Amino acid sequence: MMSIHVTVAWAAADAQEEIAIDLAAPATIANAISAAQSIRPELRKIAESAVAVGVWGKVRPPDFALRDGDRVELYRPLKADPKVARRDNARRQSAKIDRG
Repeated sequence: MMSIHVTVAWAAADAQEEIAIDLAAPATIANAISAAQSIRPELRKIAESAVAVGVWGKVRPPDFALRDGDRVELYRPLKADPKVARRDNARRQSAKIDRG
């Protein structure tokens, strides 16, 4: 039986973590997350709150077939809309320059 090596990664507000695991091929994102949860039970709460999952920065469904070397990522909800955050940052920077 062939196996594949993948990494399951996630980020909290203050830290990033990842777990390297070996899975029997063929394997899916759901299989990888389940295997990672058996190693790190606290990952279950993180996986349940994830808004999406993906591989190498691209959102994929849980039944997506993995290849050897893939990085499975759990995406957490954003605290702010990126467009609004950039606009607010630009305003703050502009205000600093005007006062300077």
